[in-house]
Amino acid sequence: MSVTRILTVSLVLAAVVFGAAFMAPDVVAVYAVQSYDALLRAPEMSVARNDAAGAWLLTSPGGETLTFGGDTASGSNELVVGFDARPFLAAGLDPSLLPAGSQVEGDGASARVVMRYDKGTGSFSDGAESQPLQALQDLVRNHRMMLGYHAALGHFGLALGGGNMVEWAKDQQANDKDLVFVLNPQSFADAGVDVANVQGWVLADVPVMDAQGRTSTARKLLRFYNLV
Repeated sequence: MSVTRILTVSLVLAAVVFGAAFMAPDVVAVYAVQSYDALLRAPEMSVARNDAAGAWLLTSPGGETLTFGGDTASGSNELVVGFDARPFLAAGLDPSLLPAGSQVEGDGASARVVMRYDKGTGSFSDGAESQPLQALQDLVRNHRMMLGYHAALGHFGLALGGGNMVEWAKDQQANDKDLVFVLNPQSFADAGVDVANVQGWVLADVPVMDAQGRTSTARKLLRFYNLV
């Protein structure tokens, strides 16, 4: 990857922040839901209910997926991220070396990396089974610290765990990175992947800031979409 490309991505996705006080927590939640609604309405996006799993399935233009609950019966707060495994397998992935909670499911053209994050249990309102926005509101209510915002980027995001995130733009018209899947490349490198050569994903050094305002640099694998 060229230095210019790395710098461009770093500037666009710099300072990914979770829990920082750039916006009052209740305001973060309100605007996060509003912007998530806009994300769901983008023509390139798909959102569907999987009643068998008691969950909502959000699918990106490239086929990456984010699944989370909304099942009042189970109250499950499991989040699942899935994406095409073929670029990772071509770059050397040994599925047996993936960390607990991650695996390759299927084979050939249907092979997908599936990453599961169990956030425990929590109550979902009745509307969560019929409204994806309500499901997000309930998820955030159950696990408020998952949700973050960075004003300089105009990005909201869910911190899934292990340095992995899904982010979306507050304002699609003002942002050219409207949906971003963010992976910690180390677990893939440990599983044999040449993380600098995963087709369709960008490896970049991204400045990040923790809740105490301390800055550092983290290397991330990024897959992003401009939806407008």
